[in-house]
Amino acid sequence: MSGSRAQGVSSGRWRPRGVRVFSSVAGAARSRRPTDIILLVLSLLLLVFLWWPAPGPTQVDTHITTLLGDLTGVWTLLWDLSYAALVLWPLVLVVLACVNRGRRRLLVDWLLATVAAGALALVIGDLAGTPWSVSFSSLTSSGPPQVYLAVRVALGSAVVATASPHFSRPLRLTGRLVLGFGAVSTVALGVAYPVGVIAGLAVGLGAAALAHLILGSPGGELSDGEVSDILTELGLTVSGVHNAPIRTAGVVLKTAVDQNGDSLLIKVYGRDAWDSQFLGGLWTAAVRRGERPHLGRSRQGQLEHEAVATLIAQRAGVPILEVVRVGQGADGDAVLVSRLRGRRLSQLVADDIDDQQLHSAWRCLVRLHDAGLAHGRIDGDRVLALPNGTVALADLAEADLVAPRDAIVTDRTRLLATTTTLVGHERSVAAAFAVLTGPGLAEVLPYLQPAVLDRDTRKALKNAQWDLTVLRDAAAAAAGVQPPALQRVRRVSLKSILFAVAGTVFAYWLISRLLGVDFSAIFSELATANWWWIAAALLLSPTVQATYAVGTMGASIKPLRYGPVAILQYAIQFIAVALPATAARLALDVRFFQRFGVAAAGAISIGLIDSVGGFAVQILLIALIALTALPGLTAPLRGTATSTSSAANGPSVLAVVLVLVAVIALAAALTWLIPSARRRVTSVIPKARITIAAQRASAQEALQVLRLPSKLTQILAGNLGSQIIQAVILGACLHAFGADAHLSQLVLVNTLVVLFAGLMPVPGGVGVAEAGYIAGLQAIGIESTIAISTALSFRLVTFYLPPVWGSAAMRWLRRHQYV
Repeated sequence: MSGSRAQGVSSGRWRPRGVRVFSSVAGAARSRRPTDIILLVLSLLLLVFLWWPAPGPTQVDTHITTLLGDLTGVWTLLWDLSYAALVLWPLVLVVLACVNRGRRRLLVDWLLATVAAGALALVIGDLAGTPWSVSFSSLTSSGPPQVYLAVRVALGSAVVATASPHFSRPLRLTGRLVLGFGAVSTVALGVAYPVGVIAGLAVGLGAAALAHLILGSPGGELSDGEVSDILTELGLTVSGVHNAPIRTAGVVLKTAVDQNGDSLLIKVYGRDAWDSQFLGGLWTAAVRRGERPHLGRSRQGQLEHEAVATLIAQRAGVPILEVVRVGQGADGDAVLVSRLRGRRLSQLVADDIDDQQLHSAWRCLVRLHDAGLAHGRIDGDRVLALPNGTVALADLAEADLVAPRDAIVTDRTRLLATTTTLVGHERSVAAAFAVLTGPGLAEVLPYLQPAVLDRDTRKALKNAQWDLTVLRDAAAAAAGVQPPALQRVRRVSLKSILFAVAGTVFAYWLISRLLGVDFSAIFSELATANWWWIAAALLLSPTVQATYAVGTMGASIKPLRYGPVAILQYAIQFIAVALPATAARLALDVRFFQRFGVAAAGAISIGLIDSVGGFAVQILLIALIALTALPGLTAPLRGTATSTSSAANGPSVLAVVLVLVAVIALAAALTWLIPSARRRVTSVIPKARITIAAQRASAQEALQVLRLPSKLTQILAGNLGSQIIQAVILGACLHAFGADAHLSQLVLVNTLVVLFAGLMPVPGGVGVAEAGYIAGLQAIGIESTIAISTALSFRLVTFYLPPVWGSAAMRWLRRHQYV
């Protein structure tokens, strides 16, 4: 290690010899990150859910406290030291910031976070029954009485979490260990119960996220001097190290000049890069980093992946940037150095790009694909124009080493769109046709959708004088085929909403009449409800669609980003107001997957696989409860004084079901007797036959999903999670009215109703679902008035209110051209 590096002179960071203390140089630029919003929201949600068992102890609290209290001897010393470390380690961080010039601004961050954490901890504790004076005394106390919440944990976690982006990774890990052992020691010493400790961590993390959102946080990127030092360690002497004109999340890109005067492109996977941490990587994988997240790949793994892809491309004769050096610095920063040639196409104007370069770009990409690779990031910054009139490809970090056909066609689509933004659609289509010919160009047409393109290309499209429709038509004309048509999606109208409201009111009026319960009794029951539990159910409701999205991703053989798929699920809730749930899901699914280049028949197959997966989970749940000792419909209700015998309400429940079936049969008869309605229904039959034929043609490709264990796990886990969460929400609504039921009973009731209502051609299952939930709740012993009130509350938080944010999701999908 050179002397300059050991002393930190060139890097501009204070450090002891060989130790990096801070992640970024003093005065590094700060930014506000979406991950802090996620952390703040999760912390607030956790505090809301911990409100019900607060201040404790629950049975779990008692068991854990007893278990840790029984550990004596050397454990007692460990608990004392760990509890003291909650104060000592934050003080160490403060001292490090104070003694280093340029770091004292961090004191403002800590002040904001600790004030917010302290105020929130005291207010929550007081509301939960712990006076302020007792909470204050718990800061210095190392024993009972237990308080809610753990104030020392809250303040310590606020300081440590606020400091995390500013300090190097070893210090971050040390802080996390201090918080972990400190939390356990707080329980072991009897200062707080586990529920209070978890609440303290939530307060501290939320306060830190708030401070980051207000004041920003550094990204942990290496300085020019540090990159120069790392290259010296690897045996390269360079000069003129500067930031590259392009940026990639979690990666530092620099340019430099070596001793021979050649330009170098330096890619650094920094050990302390904050955006490459798990939460940041999770965010970028979900919404920003394309369709292939690599969350489990280490810095060295990413480096080796790009090096191997580059080597394979070079051996296949693909013009690529030559790799000069691959290595890892003493601090663990992984570096890949390439010899930089030519100019980026995005730097050039149309007159500077000739047809020879366009043809060369297509031949390079086709040769890469013939070698079994897919680039994964084709755009104007990664295609370089060389002085000899040809081009070279750069940045194979996201390359597929064994590329599926979908990835290959996606590459070609992005190159066609990129060249069109640079030279216009006439020249770009002509160059593509010259290399791909007609069939190859026709294969690209379904993929010419905004969802397939990268962010920069989509931004360039917005500024262009043409859109993808013009490009698609020009490419179709050159290939001699018709451009693929998109599935039409029905819009929700005021008329459909009014019909849904009227149907709901009529359904509840009919049900209450048949059960002999008037609306005044229902209103009285609603007035006595614990609305905090209803609020908890409402907060939990959006997670149902979040788990549904996992199943949908598993049903697709095409890799997808989680973010748009999750928003699709919320949009389905919006249009389900006007359409039956199955039809709503099918129409939007087809249009959504077409935007990713999937044919209509393939999109229908994805929806079919997802639906079959949900049906299989429902049947398995019913069978599990029926064939085991878990409480079911015939089990007595446990622990409620408001329950009655299910047999007493049997005739009324049967009457409700029979009347609903009769109403549906009457509607079907009227549809058949009215000529216009009959023609509308019969006109669907030919389309259905065509759809079935297309389904058969694409079934073999779609069923490949079932051969992949990871995809099958996603399908089952997503649908199972949604069923369990819905049962928990139903239990929260039931608990709001003073009743209770076993989880297996709630799962059984919800599963049976979802299964039955999904078969009914009624938008949103209005009336059918309500009757099903009332009947199911009565079958487990719930009194009629409570059953009706619970069903109304449950449907309110899971069906009638979600269209509010579902409409926003629908607008987002339309604005970003996902539907």
